[in-house]
Amino acid sequence: MPVKNAGTYLKPCLDSILAQIYTNWELIAVNDGSTDGSAEVLSKYANENSNVHVVDSEGKGVVAALRKGYGLSNGEWIHRMDSDDLMPAEKLQLLINRATLGTVVTGKVSYFCDEYAIGEGFLKYADWLNEIMESGDFWRDVYKECPIPSSAWLMHRSDFERIGGFESDLMPEDYDLSFRIMEYNLKVVRVPHVVHHWRDSATRTSRNEKHYFPIAYIPLKVHYFLKIAHDSSKCLVLLGAGIKGKKMAKELLEKEISFKWYTNNPNKVGHDIYGIKLEDEQQIDFDSSQLILAISSPEDQLVIRNRLNELQKINNQDYYWLF
Repeated sequence: MPVKNAGTYLKPCLDSILAQIYTNWELIAVNDGSTDGSAEVLSKYANENSNVHVVDSEGKGVVAALRKGYGLSNGEWIHRMDSDDLMPAEKLQLLINRATLGTVVTGKVSYFCDEYAIGEGFLKYADWLNEIMESGDFWRDVYKECPIPSSAWLMHRSDFERIGGFESDLMPEDYDLSFRIMEYNLKVVRVPHVVHHWRDSATRTSRNEKHYFPIAYIPLKVHYFLKIAHDSSKCLVLLGAGIKGKKMAKELLEKEISFKWYTNNPNKVGHDIYGIKLEDEQQIDFDSSQLILAISSPEDQLVIRNRLNELQKINNQDYYWLF
């Protein structure tokens, strides 16, 4: 568990870990250069609880802290926790009950906030995750959003190391982990209960660190699309020329990937962007193309989705939503 100035949220987090029904656990808490008294709180809990261990990191960020903590861990089963969130008392028991080799166990999530009403975006994300937990279709929208919730998974140490553990430098690290779980074909086992309470706050990392802003996900998405899904026998087509579409185009160009660029905006047809002439989406040859979709408007998304359905094209095979 990385800890960086967790403030008043740290004690409730630690208390929720101590309250676990399953008791055969160790906590490696990594103080990553806190200056708000978090180090003293951690020391107190470690002195009073033999299965709580504290180590100092160099303040180089969450991934470095995770690596340091993992290097000191002894457990057969690996779980990550965030220092401002809460565990339901049955969390570890629910996860360990379903855990086997070759799997990652996960479950439903909820958001809470002590200071203000939860933002609509966070609520939609939680609803989307929990719907996935019901359906079991984890990889349906993997190129749109992270489907394995951070701090809501558990896997065997050997599986964790086989997929690269915390060694990847790609960000955001939780989304990167989801892609690697998919890439290595770990079976996702669902727990039909809420196993993690996410705290929303003004200091939450996803609100303040640029690595966790949606626009920053694009290099990661393009990386794994090219690594896992790209079919070089087909013409790669990028549809969409908004902010994210342009970011995707830049990533493809930097990686020297050949593609055609189309737009559904008639005002952009014929324009030259990054040396590529935008073409009208009506000219796409869907039968010989593999599509990356970067369309922001919900209405436009529905139009293209209906068109692809009529053509009997398959999601995550013929086309990929990277928006």
